[in-house]
Amino acid sequence: MAKLSGASLALRHRAAALASVVALCAAGSWFTEAYADDTLRCRNGRLINVGMTSAEVSSRCGEPKSRTQEEIPVRARTPNGNVIQTGTTIAERWIYQRGQGQFDAQLTFEDGKLVRIDLLTTP
Repeated sequence: MAKLSGASLALRHRAAALASVVALCAAGSWFTEAYADDTLRCRNGRLINVGMTSAEVSSRCGEPKSRTQEEIPVRARTPNGNVIQTGTTIAERWIYQRGQGQFDAQLTFEDGKLVRIDLLTTP
């Protein structure tokens, strides 16, 4: 067996690392995690995603199981580093039942736009 030079050995290690990255990407482990909370399939099979309006979500998924609304402060950092409240925004949280064997989904809207999708792992 021939002894590999330092450059050849380094190249072989890089090739092995690249092959591992390609295998992970092909398996979808990175991409599924990155987009798992951006899209949701409603009980009726229609898809919604972050950025939609509350009217669009309601027309695709129907009425939620429950709705809550709260006023939350909007904060900004001043040039000297202090944080001040600059106003408020309305946040709504809608809970959708997704069907047997699936976790309920909590949708968070700010100023009428869907900003977050969470799956509730507890009742």
